[in-house]
Amino acid sequence: MLISPQISKKALAQLCRRLATQTEAGLEIRTICRREAQRATGWINRRVFSQISQAVDHGQSLSDAFDATNDFFPPLFREIVRIGEQSGHLPEAFRLLAQYYEEELHRRRTFWMLLAWPLFELSLAVLVIGFLIWIMGTISTQSGMTIDPLGFGLIGTRGLAIYATFVAACIVTVIFLIWAIRRGMLWTQPVQYLVDMLPVLGEIYRTLALARMAWALSIVVRSSMDVRSAVDLALQAANHLRFTAIRPRVWRSLQAGKSLYLTFAEAEIFPQDWLDVLRVGEESGKLDEALSHLSRVYADRAAQAMKILSVVGAVAVTLLIAGVIIFLIFRLALFYIGQIQSALPA
Repeated sequence: MLISPQISKKALAQLCRRLATQTEAGLEIRTICRREAQRATGWINRRVFSQISQAVDHGQSLSDAFDATNDFFPPLFREIVRIGEQSGHLPEAFRLLAQYYEEELHRRRTFWMLLAWPLFELSLAVLVIGFLIWIMGTISTQSGMTIDPLGFGLIGTRGLAIYATFVAACIVTVIFLIWAIRRGMLWTQPVQYLVDMLPVLGEIYRTLALARMAWALSIVVRSSMDVRSAVDLALQAANHLRFTAIRPRVWRSLQAGKSLYLTFAEAEIFPQDWLDVLRVGEESGKLDEALSHLSRVYADRAAQAMKILSVVGAVAVTLLIAGVIIFLIFRLALFYIGQIQSALPA
């Protein structure tokens, strides 16, 4: 369901770390679930974890209990837990998931830290424009003449209210668009394709997707999962339209008995180093080790990509601020020139 609640990445990382610690200590799953239900905060979290605890108490497996919560937990999390449960390596599954989500959070924090100052400057510029709109209304009231240096008809309290509504609408639109893309809504696909086509952002977008896919693939190939299902799960974990679009073709290729290397090579969208690792891993019989190495390489590339994305974002915000300032300077200059010309005798 598109509007169903989902656990946050931070809460999920903390949950995975706690579950890894408790399962490694040998605690019974029912006890662990009961503790998580007791410590849950918020109405939704309490309801979900109480549901999980009750399901486990009634004899359901932990993976089935997670599946019953609909989309509260991401598909990758649920599948890795199922693999760990079936293979008897549940503590390792939770530990790997904790590392994965903690790395995701670290990259996100790095991104926002680098973007914090440009966003502060943008917020300050927005506030200055709002103050200018309001103060011009006050001056106009006292002088008895309309002073609109911006030329938009926005002056005084009414103009400030209109301006604030416009700014709020822009913020809500951006937040909603990000939320919709994360939820995978179909109407956001053109936006995702557009981002993928951009020179710098597209490369960053694909690098992050390949990092997620390499990690998922390195985990699932070591499990007892069928190779077709494992690769399909890894393609879903990439969360990228270019990779999810080839799922049917990849499934048919693997079903026909082709190797992973040939399957991915025929897709013609994977980088050569990715394909080389698959070929060497399959030929040497050490595919799991090769994919683990590939996962670490792309994790480093993903971290670097997030730094580059932060710089790109900072530059974009700085250019936006510069554009706003230049626009205001010209508008104010034209306004005062017009006032001077109107004061001169004909």
